[in-house]
Amino acid sequence: MESAETTRTETVGAKAILRRPIEKFELANGLRLLVKEDHRLPFVEIRAVLRGGVLAECPANNGVTLLMAKMLLQGTTSRNAEQIASEMESLGGSIDSYSGNNSFGVNAEVLSDDFLTGLNIVSDVLLDPLFPGAAFEREREMQLSAIRAQRDQLLQSGGRQMRRALFGDAGYGLDVNGTEESVAKLQVSTVKNYYSGMLAPTNCVISIFGDVTTDAVRKAIEEKFGAWKNKALIPEFGKVPALDAIKRVSDTRDKKQAVLLIGYPGTTIYSDDRFALELLQEALSDLGSRLFTRIREKLGLAYYVGAQNFLGLTPGYFAFYTGTEPEKVQLVEMEMLKEAATLRTDGLTAEELKRAKAKVVGQKKIARQDLGNYAMVCALDELYGLGFDHSDKDDAQYEAVTLDDVKRVAAKILAEDKFVISVVKPGK
Repeated sequence: MESAETTRTETVGAKAILRRPIEKFELANGLRLLVKEDHRLPFVEIRAVLRGGVLAECPANNGVTLLMAKMLLQGTTSRNAEQIASEMESLGGSIDSYSGNNSFGVNAEVLSDDFLTGLNIVSDVLLDPLFPGAAFEREREMQLSAIRAQRDQLLQSGGRQMRRALFGDAGYGLDVNGTEESVAKLQVSTVKNYYSGMLAPTNCVISIFGDVTTDAVRKAIEEKFGAWKNKALIPEFGKVPALDAIKRVSDTRDKKQAVLLIGYPGTTIYSDDRFALELLQEALSDLGSRLFTRIREKLGLAYYVGAQNFLGLTPGYFAFYTGTEPEKVQLVEMEMLKEAATLRTDGLTAEELKRAKAKVVGQKKIARQDLGNYAMVCALDELYGLGFDHSDKDDAQYEAVTLDDVKRVAAKILAEDKFVISVVKPGK
C-alpha cells in the first residue's frame, strides 16, 4: 500500500473534517485501486481508466475504441441500456464512458449512501457488456454522422490534417472518431475482440474519491473485481517516422474563412521539457499574448490566434494556429514563422513567464478542488506510469522553470527546418 500525503484536519463551518491521503492498493490480479477519503460532501466519484485509444488502433479499425466505449453503456447480461440509465438516475447519480488518444473508461458519481449500488453498475458495464446488435448499428451510425460533421469545423479539420502529416497513418495521426471508411467496416465481432484484448485488470486503474471509508472500498473492489483474470493484449506502439523537412498540406471547404496551423514534433508526458512547453503555450494563447497583440491587433491579420501543446505517451506536437481571411494566409504564415524564430533566439520575457506561471499553477489548483477531476487525473497518471501523486508535484515543477529553460526548449522544439504547414481554405 502507498499513500501520497499526510493526514490533516481542516474546519468546514463548525465541523472538523479529517482529510486523508490517497492510498494505493494492488489486487492479486494486477488491478490498481486508488482511494481518497474526503468527507466534506456526501458524494463518491468513481473513475475506471484503461490504456487504449488511437495508440492501440490501426487504419483498419480506427474509431473502434470510441465505439466500444459507447457500447459499454448499451446493455449488459443483467441490465439493458434503459435500466442502466434509469437506475443511476433513480440514485441521483450519473454514469458515462469516454475514449481519447491514450485511454478509455467509465466515470460515475453517486451519493455516498448509494456507493455499493453505483459500484455494482460500474462493474456490470465494464465486465459484462452484451454489445446488442441494434444498439451497435445505432451507435455506429451516430459516430459516422459525427465524422461527417467534423468537415464543417475548419480549425479541427486543419488540426487533423496536420497530425496526419506529422505522424502518418499510425498513433496520433489517427482520429479518435475514426474515418468513414474504417467505422463503416466495424462489426460487432470486431468490437468484441478489441474489448477482450483491452479489458484486463493489468490494464486498469480504478480511483474512488469521496465520502467513503477505505476498508469498505477495498472490500467492495475485491468482491466485484477480484475474480477478473483475462490478460491485456495491447499492441506495441509503432514508431513514427521522424520529420526531416518542411511539409505542406492543404484542403478546401465551402467556407469564406481559412485556417493555418504550423505544427512541430513535440514531446511526451514523461519529459521534463513538458513544463516549459506548457508555459510557452499559455504565454502564447491568451488575449495579452504576443501573438494576439501583434498578429491580430496590430497587423489585423487574424480572427483568432494561439498555440497548442499536445503531450502524448509517444511524442506529440506543438502548434501555432490561426483563423484568417484566405488572401492573408501567406502573410500570417510569414509572421508566425517570425515569431517562432524570435522564440528560438530570445524565448519569453520575464513578465510573460511570470504571467504564464501564475495562470497555469492557478488553473491546476482550481482543477484539483473538483474531486471528480482530481480522481481522473490521479488515475490516469497511475495508468501511464507517472505515479498517482504526480500532479501534486506539478506546481513546484512549473515554478522552477527559468527563462533559459524556455529558450532552450523553444530552440529544440521550434526547429526552423522541420515542421508542417496545414491550410484549409475556401473551395469546392
